Amino acid sequence: MMTAGHLIDVFNNKGQPNQKFFEDNSAAFIAMERHDGCREGGKGYPCRAIRTREYLYIRNYSSDRWPAGHPDREFCARYIPFGEVDSSPTKQLLMDNKGKIGFTRFYDLAFAKRPAEELYSIKKDPGQLINLVGNPLFATIHKKLSTQLQQRLVETKDPRALDLDAPWDYYPYYGLRRNPNWKVNQKP
Repeated sequence: MMTAGHLIDVFNNKGQPNQKFFEDNSAAFIAMERHDGCREGGKGYPCRAIRTREYLYIRNYSSDRWPAGHPDREFCARYIPFGEVDSSPTKQLLMDNKGKIGFTRFYDLAFAKRPAEELYSIKKDPGQLINLVGNPLFATIHKKLSTQLQQRLVETKDPRALDLDAPWDYYPYYGLRRNPNWKVNQKP
């Protein structure tokens, strides 16, 4: 789903701005599907985003799924909980203490499910911890970025934005597989 032009045109421009490629650099568009096999049936965590100099807007298409992977290791090809996050002492500390005072907030930041939409002020909240969706002061910005993202996704024929069957949930998985029972669902 990557769209681009030939970089040779940029390199041959000898330092002069190439208007064809840099006409509008006011926003970056981001897409994510599946990184690791760590959800039931090999499903990914589909999200799309637009990042401007001031805001980050994220649309999570399947907010019922776990963004960091399923907490039950049975749903992970590598046979670890939250398979999108590699094993580490910090991950283990958060999982071991998830219900304890002082840990719950960090556990949720790392592993909890996300809402269908997220909006963050980059300058006022560089850690992107305060979701502004639903805040009436940011309703205009929310609508503008949501519309701008949707227009871009339609323009690039993104199946998620067009309510089409997205092929990525059924792509084969070639990564490390320690769980012999884990598999990617077949396309219906």
